[in-house]
Amino acid sequence: MKKLLLGFLAFLFFSSICFAGIGRVDNGSVFFSPDGNIRDKIISAINLSKTDIKIAIYSFTSGDIVWALDNARSRGVNVAIIADKSQSESKNSEIPYLISKGFSVKILAGKGRGLMHNKFAIFDNKTVLTGSYNWTNNAEFNNYENAIFIDDQEIVNCYLIEFEKLWKTSQGQSATF
Repeated sequence: MKKLLLGFLAFLFFSSICFAGIGRVDNGSVFFSPDGNIRDKIISAINLSKTDIKIAIYSFTSGDIVWALDNARSRGVNVAIIADKSQSESKNSEIPYLISKGFSVKILAGKGRGLMHNKFAIFDNKTVLTGSYNWTNNAEFNNYENAIFIDDQEIVNCYLIEFEKLWKTSQGQSATF
């Protein structure tokens, strides 16, 4: 009976945190798709960025996010992107377009037959976005996905270290970040 009561209380606590697809967790915001407007939250973070954006992404086909990145770069924001090799070669990928526009892009495959399956971004070295959400229309409108924005500096630092490690092992254009 005691375990049942504790389980019920935990359920109530967590369900009150994550209502309607939006919640607060350790200074972060949690979002779910489909129809959770995750793409708009990413665009907002891009639009608010002042110095740099670092992205490690598996699948990237969203023209709306490309447009926001292009605007950020024209404002002087440094943008560095690490993309999966196989997905960047797919017919709907925005990666070739970003390369053609002079973005700092590096391509990375996993070990052996593996993938560069990360999906994270770091905005101004202060906020991390991570989760299962690919930057695609399918993720926004069809898939069950998640994304969390985290402002905890210790966690941000872990992602900065990982990004730098991936950047050093990737192939492609170099960036200053």
